[in-house]
Amino acid sequence: MNEVTIWNYNTGVALPKNINDVKDLIPYNQRLIKRELMTISKAFDNELYDMSIEYTWRRTFNIIKEKVLTFGEEFVLDMLGRTDSDAIESVSENEIIRLATDLGIINETAKMRFLHMIEIITHYSSRGVSEEEIDRLDALKNIQICMQYVLGIEDDGFQISFNNFRERLKLEKFEDGSDLVETLAISPYFYKRTTVRTLLNLMKTTKGAELDTVFENMLVFIPRIWDDLLSDDRYPIGFAYSEAVSEGNLFIVRALKTVLLKVQGFDYVPEDLRSRSFIEVAKKLLDIHYGFDNFHKEPAAAKLLLQLGTTIPGPALGTCLSVIIACKLGNRYGVSNDAQQYLNKMLNKLSTVKWESYFNTVFQGDETVLYKLNEKSSKIFSEWIKLVNQYDLHEINFKNNQVKRLVEASKAGNTTKIYEIAKDLYQKLRGKQ
Repeated sequence: MNEVTIWNYNTGVALPKNINDVKDLIPYNQRLIKRELMTISKAFDNELYDMSIEYTWRRTFNIIKEKVLTFGEEFVLDMLGRTDSDAIESVSENEIIRLATDLGIINETAKMRFLHMIEIITHYSSRGVSEEEIDRLDALKNIQICMQYVLGIEDDGFQISFNNFRERLKLEKFEDGSDLVETLAISPYFYKRTTVRTLLNLMKTTKGAELDTVFENMLVFIPRIWDDLLSDDRYPIGFAYSEAVSEGNLFIVRALKTVLLKVQGFDYVPEDLRSRSFIEVAKKLLDIHYGFDNFHKEPAAAKLLLQLGTTIPGPALGTCLSVIIACKLGNRYGVSNDAQQYLNKMLNKLSTVKWESYFNTVFQGDETVLYKLNEKSSKIFSEWIKLVNQYDLHEINFKNNQVKRLVEASKAGNTTKIYEIAKDLYQKLRGKQ
């Protein structure tokens, strides 16, 4: 969407290939003050490589986060599917880096390298690796990456108070067939998902005439993109309706009922709020998976998810299965061994029908799993192939031929093909094709 994509991807600055020392990078700096440069250089010279890379990364990340937040906290939370305005501080580094890529602040290569850097810093900070140290070349390479994509780029002074699209949704009434509605219809899936989240969040934060405008825009935008929405992005509308009924908010009930009737979407209204508990606990498990010391913290969180019930409710299936698979795949350093028993128990209870539901209605939009298959990690590929074979996933009925070919390639252990298809699916999701 034009209102979301503010600028083209930043491809970084060109650095010499023969960088041999941190001091060789200093002439290219545009963002750090003299004291910060001295701190990095001194730590590096004293062979405190972990300190030098972590200090550099913290400054780099803060610049990226600052740029992302120029779009406004509400917009950032919308894109992440959050609703609590106090939750901005809980947004993880991984989430900020992915959003920075979506917004064009960094490119896909920078995202890949920065996410790997976060893994490296987390790994060397974890218990159990205290005897290991990051070596000089790794530290230098990562500091160089920070300089190339962020620290070596002069601040353009670009500031915006908020994204224009979000404001227009509560101030301007759109008609079916208008340019913006049609633009959204052909936009990457990511923006359709964000539009639904934005409308639902605006519904909770606007009043009076603005709220009327939001509901009128819901009646235009949601039916236009409904057929493209995966089930995980339809359920929040049903959740909002169910919540309004429980709270006795007749105005919102009537408005959302009109939307749901127009799209024949009452199948996505949960009978109770049990699904929400599963979703909240699953999201917490995913936060832990991407956080510090995850191998030691995942077991307790996975056990809690298992204890919620013997069967995952339909509305929560997509979120829960995405998180469970992510933890099963782990990262380039391996998996949380102690968490596997709980994850396996949840997967062992899944019927073929639920596996089919996941692959046919969720998988194509599952950023978490698709991104992991894009990392080209031999350990992640190995765990994925093991998962496909353990549950005979190649035998289920696929509606999407591309997903079917991915699972068949996984059954055959063809990692090259797995990567090629997963990359194509991920790029389509992100609108890179």
